[in-house]
Amino acid sequence: RVLRCFHPRPASVWAMFIASVTRTPDAEAVVADELRLSFAQCAASAERLAGSLAAHGIGRGDRVVMFIDNRAEFITVLLALQRLGAIAVPVGVREQRPGLAYIARQCGAVAIVVDGSLANRLPDAGEAADLRLRISVGTAPGCIDLAGLLAGDHAPPPLPEFEEAEVAVILYTSGTTGSPKGAMLTHRNIVHSVLHYQACMGLKAGDRAALAVPASHVTGLIAVILSLLHVGGTVVVVPAFKADSFI
Repeated sequence: RVLRCFHPRPASVWAMFIASVTRTPDAEAVVADELRLSFAQCAASAERLAGSLAAHGIGRGDRVVMFIDNRAEFITVLLALQRLGAIAVPVGVREQRPGLAYIARQCGAVAIVVDGSLANRLPDAGEAADLRLRISVGTAPGCIDLAGLLAGDHAPPPLPEFEEAEVAVILYTSGTTGSPKGAMLTHRNIVHSVLHYQACMGLKAGDRAALAVPASHVTGLIAVILSLLHVGGTVVVVPAFKADSFI
């Protein structure tokens, strides 16, 4: 089949983001409570974290589970993984330990980043043998504190020459009719989806969107976070959906 496509287009998720950094470095990219981050600040944090993760052996093609609620750190971790060419595996924070262990084991995850308050759900070595690195947002037993990695001074490795068909993200289904299935989203998949949102919704620089759905869901991840970062807009993080505060 011959299909219409966007051309030219960014070659990767990281390329899509860094183009906005180049265009509008001082524009507001992320708002979370009192925290306000510019595009340049987001890029700098992602580069530092990518360097620290690389120093711990995380590299291109490695699967890293993101068990993080709606918060600014979700976006930083996502961008750092894309900078490395690693594969992000976002998992909704309602998932319980058996399901989290299954996902980590099934995708062969080598690392997990977890909210400190959810660390009691982390699988042990017997449940997910490949999971060698555990990072927490906030302190948690047996985990490296993300804040320390963000403060690291390790230079990130050279930027990979991305192939559009490489997997960037794995999203798992809810598993209502059996075990969850991992949907592999390539850079091309994600870039095309973002460009569709931009074209159909008329998104532009300076637009703002509330991240009121889970960041780990395809809607939060692509329709809100990556679409707004692509156009030079602002992601306003809503920690948990409550009607009064949302309105």
